[in-house]
Amino acid sequence: MAAKQMSLTLLVDKERNRVIYAESGKDLVETLFSFLTLPLGTVIKLSGKQSNMSSLTMLYKSLEDLDLEFLNTKACKDMLLHPKSSAEELYVTF
Repeated sequence: MAAKQMSLTLLVDKERNRVIYAESGKDLVETLFSFLTLPLGTVIKLSGKQSNMSSLTMLYKSLEDLDLEFLNTKACKDMLLHPKSSAEELYVTF
């Protein structure tokens, strides 16, 4: 199977070593947001402003601010912002 290519366009301020502008296709954005489905998404949410994972924290904040028109449904956004562990059922107490 052929590898699928993703495009990313960056405008970089080399003096400050910062990305000023980034543009990509939907596939790359979905891939980045999928990282939040890992337990790291929960860690970032719980640690809030105290998090030292600046790139992931910024990714989480970007998703919080993202308009729903860029996602299929509100449920998709909620699943990324509030991921659930597949083992959660094992630890539910009644």
